[in-house]
Amino acid sequence: MYLKSIIPFCVLVLVLTTTAMAADLADFQQHFRILPQPQKTEMRSGKGLLPSALRGVYLLNVVERPVMSGALASLPLRKNGGEGIVTLQLQEDLAVPSNEGYVLEVSGGQVTIQGRQAAGLFYGIQTLIQLIEDATDQQIEIPACRITDYPEIAYRAIHLDMKHHLETGHYYYSIIDRLANIKVNAIIIEFEDKLRYRKAPVVGSANAVSIEEFAAISRYAQERHIEISPLIQGLGHASFILKHEEYKKLRDDPASDWVFDPLNPETYDLQFALYEDAIKATPYGKYLHVGGDEVGSLGKSDLSKKSGMKPLELQMYWLKKVTEFALAHNRIPIFWDDMVFKLADLYQTTYDDKMPTAKVDELWKNNQATLDKNVPLFPKNCVYMRWNYDTPAIPGNRRAIDWYKAHNLKVMAATSAQPIYPMLPRNRSNFNPIKDYCSLTSEKKMDGILCTAWDDCSVHFETIWRGIYDFGLFSWNYEDISEPQAHTLFRQRFYSPAMADASMDFQNALEDALPFWETALLKEGDRDNYHKDFKLVDLPDASKPGAWSAANKNKIEGARKAVQKYTAIKEKIKKAQEVSSRNQYALAVMEQINELQIYSAMQLLLLEQYDNAAKGTRKTSLAQVKTFTENFEKLRTQFENVYGETRILGNPEGYQLDSNFHHHLANGTNNTDWMYVYELAMNKKVEEWMSRQVLTND
Repeated sequence: MYLKSIIPFCVLVLVLTTTAMAADLADFQQHFRILPQPQKTEMRSGKGLLPSALRGVYLLNVVERPVMSGALASLPLRKNGGEGIVTLQLQEDLAVPSNEGYVLEVSGGQVTIQGRQAAGLFYGIQTLIQLIEDATDQQIEIPACRITDYPEIAYRAIHLDMKHHLETGHYYYSIIDRLANIKVNAIIIEFEDKLRYRKAPVVGSANAVSIEEFAAISRYAQERHIEISPLIQGLGHASFILKHEEYKKLRDDPASDWVFDPLNPETYDLQFALYEDAIKATPYGKYLHVGGDEVGSLGKSDLSKKSGMKPLELQMYWLKKVTEFALAHNRIPIFWDDMVFKLADLYQTTYDDKMPTAKVDELWKNNQATLDKNVPLFPKNCVYMRWNYDTPAIPGNRRAIDWYKAHNLKVMAATSAQPIYPMLPRNRSNFNPIKDYCSLTSEKKMDGILCTAWDDCSVHFETIWRGIYDFGLFSWNYEDISEPQAHTLFRQRFYSPAMADASMDFQNALEDALPFWETALLKEGDRDNYHKDFKLVDLPDASKPGAWSAANKNKIEGARKAVQKYTAIKEKIKKAQEVSSRNQYALAVMEQINELQIYSAMQLLLLEQYDNAAKGTRKTSLAQVKTFTENFEKLRTQFENVYGETRILGNPEGYQLDSNFHHHLANGTNNTDWMYVYELAMNKKVEEWMSRQVLTND
């Protein structure tokens, strides 16, 4: 009888306890938004921790104190654990499946972080820093809890592209600190001509970073468990090298600075010299990214023609040579792999999401033999980087990954937080492709994933962080959460808990406003690329009042909507500046973007006002157009003052631009005119137009 009565009671207690713990966990997750999200969070009973009560750090089986930041940086070392103490413990048999895993426990007013290795302790510390930030911002206690955490993908790298600009020195350190906090563990740095090469000094720009300077940055990153490896573009994308007179003889096509001649021995003398300097600048790196993509019509040199080798054979001949070099220098080569599939007539299947599955299957059935028979040409110790920035989950891309796996070749993924867009990344910071490729990388057990951030339009890095945080989120612990959920996490983590609510988002609105700005002043053209030939909108004819407004009705309506968006964005950014406890500089950058993007719309509306002005008021309207146009230099100065806090603006004197084979926007001018190419052109046109209007006015 006793057992019959006690069993239901125990079940009831268990149900109530489970329900209470679930409620506690939900409450915890409402207030504490850790990014990336831990694999497992369990609530515990008992005393939690007030950040203000922290008074020291105790090292248990830990020889050297890990790097700490924020509230933990100034805590002294203690000889024992206890209330207010953060105990760090190395435990080799800790039950986590990765050396980067950790267990963090808050109980009894103290914190214990256990890790199998130093990386695990470091990542546990990053989680604690985030907990302290959220508790401090909300003036609440960190509740008793136990977090068990580890990454799903071992190699989680982001791309720093120095192609068209340099940051000020301190900013690179700031970037590393933020990456470490979201548990990104690698950087691939694309130097191009921004490293001061010793063995080929003509390649480095006059303002390039020295090998010693970047080795110091690499060391700083290594101390924060971020491994930096270099990317030196080779075979293709070689304009930064082959534009120079002394290296023209190494071109595959004498008329183009884009591609090296793969059969000229001096090609390798030069490429290897650049590699050696890049390796010295990144002494802790595991990889050497050799580029090799978008080569185009390879085989135009006399040596290539005489060889009788096909383009795929020439591509792989080059890859074999650079792979041998990398391995001899204790680096694993990484190779952009698009040419593999282009030369086998399969590339479209890897990116075209409109291609029917039946067509994909047909193309692979007909063309896979080209790949299969050339497998002996593929270096086994190379990593093939399968890049897809838009549609990674489509059948053709999956088949490409599977083909590598079937032939025991190493394959790594590459997604993007900034493919090419001017001013600001789009598509909600490329959210879906990042999410999908992280999922696919984990599913296919690929050899890691890189998140690129291309400098073609040289957007400010502060605009890319949201995509980088998405990457950190999904590459550590993939969960199928929505874009609004992910960006709630981002806003709390990046700015403050007061920014978590959806009403505080301004970046989506800014994304949505920019398409009008891109072409507002144009009849033909775009801002994705730098165009020497474009057509600006016409200007009003004083002899035909209202005709211009009628002809440009759609643009004027777009301008009015743009002003409404601008005003709403401006108010949201102002409110964000009032409540954010972190990253005010990012808000300042976004504020300046908003001010610049609205210029074109407001100019169009002033022109409409002039076009429709009643007789006797035209001089006033024309004066307003004149004043507005003259004030552009002030707007530009404000914009560049903010950007210039972290960025070196413009190229050094005497800098030689390359041939701009891809028409990169940021490769358009040596000064910063490329940033406002259409505003400047329109202002010049307006000034000339105004001088004529004075003669016919009223």
